[in-house]
Amino acid sequence: MTKEETLKALLAADLTNAEWTKSAASGNTAQDCLEATRVEGLGWVLRHSILTSHVIPLTDSEYEAYVKGVQANQPGLVPGV
Repeated sequence: MTKEETLKALLAADLTNAEWTKSAASGNTAQDCLEATRVEGLGWVLRHSILTSHVIPLTDSEYEAYVKGVQANQPGLVPGV
């Protein structure tokens, strides 16, 4: 499957029963939350907790690269850096 096909498959995936995870730093409200869910065999989908129909598909390698950038305090990915 090409990257484009993978991303389209992520967008087409049925996420009705997906288990969305948010950072514990988001607190108990749904106002400031970026949520992520893993779609087995395809990758990750991100969404805002309010605009839940607007999703961002990411392949495993794209998601891992993004997370590594945040963990490394990469400027532009981390506020104040």
